[in-house]
Amino acid sequence: MIGYIGSYTKENGQGIYRYELDSEKGEFKSVEVAAQTPNATYLDIQNDRVYAIKKGKTKGGVATYEIADLETGGLRFIDDCLEEGGSGCHLMLTSDQNHLVDTVYGSGEVRLYEVDDRGVVTDRLDVFQIEGDGPHERQDGPHTHFVTETPDRQYLAAVDLGADKLVTLKIAEGKLEQVAECSVAPGSGPRHLVFNEAGDYAFIFTELSNEVIGASYEDGIFTPEDVYSALPEDFDGHSQGAAIRRHPNRKFLYVSNRGHNSIAVFKVDDSGRKLERIQIEPTHGEWPRDFNITPDGKYLICAHERSHNLVLFDVNEDGTLTRRESEAEAPEGVFVGFL
Repeated sequence: MIGYIGSYTKENGQGIYRYELDSEKGEFKSVEVAAQTPNATYLDIQNDRVYAIKKGKTKGGVATYEIADLETGGLRFIDDCLEEGGSGCHLMLTSDQNHLVDTVYGSGEVRLYEVDDRGVVTDRLDVFQIEGDGPHERQDGPHTHFVTETPDRQYLAAVDLGADKLVTLKIAEGKLEQVAECSVAPGSGPRHLVFNEAGDYAFIFTELSNEVIGASYEDGIFTPEDVYSALPEDFDGHSQGAAIRRHPNRKFLYVSNRGHNSIAVFKVDDSGRKLERIQIEPTHGEWPRDFNITPDGKYLICAHERSHNLVLFDVNEDGTLTRRESEAEAPEGVFVGFL
């Protein structure tokens, strides 16, 4: 099984790493540099393309790579699209593959790019500015952290940590237009979200309060309903929520806590709308920025930004995690994905 790690390049990180996992033995076989590129902190892996966040000296944008060899996962740089402004923190290709969208934490922007018929990002078409702030010291202004397509494929849902809200957008004639917005608890700092299998409910993970907010969804409108803590009740230290992922079988939900250095496991009930926290498992590293579950659902791989290690876990039948002995090094790793 082949995958990629995206990384910062502030210290020893190189950009994009390729790793190989022996899924029969349950151990890492290798980790090597796939592409040296500045601050490839998030990737979108699609068929024979990898799209990566890229940072220039004064510019930011997206780089397009070809997966030149599907057997080995080797990458070939095709082109980049950089313009004045900050680098993004998240990006995604739309389902029609005509556009790519990224978000900029520092400025609170959502940016729209054109993708040509070769699958290459060519031009930045539009920039949408989110407005607002919040009561927390890190909420001096908007800080857009994530964007995804809604399950009905009609809209984009942008999550803003600084303004404590979700903004629903649509793409119309190469422009981003606001459809709706939804506020969540002040100071919670929403960061990432996933939808349930039916597409009528979202689970929003907050960075500042380390909580999962459950919200119903219909035709671009989010309505918050339930809140679940991802931390032990007796924990009073500093922690920041990071990633949220669904198990391929849709029965379990996982979130990572940086500071507490753990992954919280939730069971999803039959309605797809209620959660039960069933485990909080140490990640055996510092600052678990991202993790992902293998497509077969057998393993979870966690990347640690500060201790630079990849840690492998078994995913048990009941959704809980058990650490395996296998570890590997991936400096400043902040994204985990699969070919």
